[in-house]
Amino acid sequence: MTNVTLDPLMASPSADRYADCNCNAESASKIAPAHPLAGSDSINACTARTVTLVINLAQATERLAYVLPNISALGIPYEVVSAIDGSKLSQEKIKSIVDIESYVKYFKMLPEPGTIGCALSHEKALERFLESDNDFAVIFEDDVFFDPTQLSVIIKDLMKKRHLWDIVSFELNHHGHPAKIAQLPLEKSLVFYLTNVKHAGAYMINRETAGKLLIYFYPIRMPFDHYFTRSWEFGVKFCGVEPRIVEQKFGNSQIKVSESKKLKSARILIHNFCYNFSTSLKQTAYNFYCYLFHRWF
Repeated sequence: MTNVTLDPLMASPSADRYADCNCNAESASKIAPAHPLAGSDSINACTARTVTLVINLAQATERLAYVLPNISALGIPYEVVSAIDGSKLSQEKIKSIVDIESYVKYFKMLPEPGTIGCALSHEKALERFLESDNDFAVIFEDDVFFDPTQLSVIIKDLMKKRHLWDIVSFELNHHGHPAKIAQLPLEKSLVFYLTNVKHAGAYMINRETAGKLLIYFYPIRMPFDHYFTRSWEFGVKFCGVEPRIVEQKFGNSQIKVSESKKLKSARILIHNFCYNFSTSLKQTAYNFYCYLFHRWF
């Protein structure tokens, strides 16, 4: 396996879960290995297969009824992924899968059971994607709203521009200072973000990148919507669509059901400041490099 140099924040490879992983793309192998199920064959534009995965708690029937009509109207095969109920996770389970010391340093709070349940639910969706024979997945949480006609047009065009991105988010928080790299239909743009964005309500991802997210998933050190935007850690291209095309509208999350109090000791505040400062520098530098590369080459 190629030696991997990662930020200290990153977890160690989950060797016990994903053994014998080899990177398939030379450039990507310098950052992180590929998941063994990710595959490496080139994808033909006419034969690429896509699946839609909807994350939903089994008891949240109203939310599923809310989102499924638009999901169905996309015209892409879909599956419902049963979400992990964070409220049912024991403290022993959380301690066994979360690096609590790092989590507290970086986010000034103890890990919330709901946030961990949300992360595990996205892990489950990514695993289901790699177990299938699909080349791409569009993953939704069950509280999003969108115009399926418009989103379908955007997804089809993104397939033609698949060389420009590895993850495309359709729903995000924060401005992000987008830098345009390609024109999309409906007066939309494909962009890199030069500053912080988060949220994982709706995104499209390829197999290799899904594998990389799973390789370094454990121990959990941050909420999933922070983890999957750290493109520089994985050597991938995290993009978005502007103006944004998906919104979260169905109330508060039922997976994430509680809020922890912020911890305010001097030591934690210093660690948190250093983390945020380091993240901002790396994100801006890496994504600006990606932007310049695509603009010039």
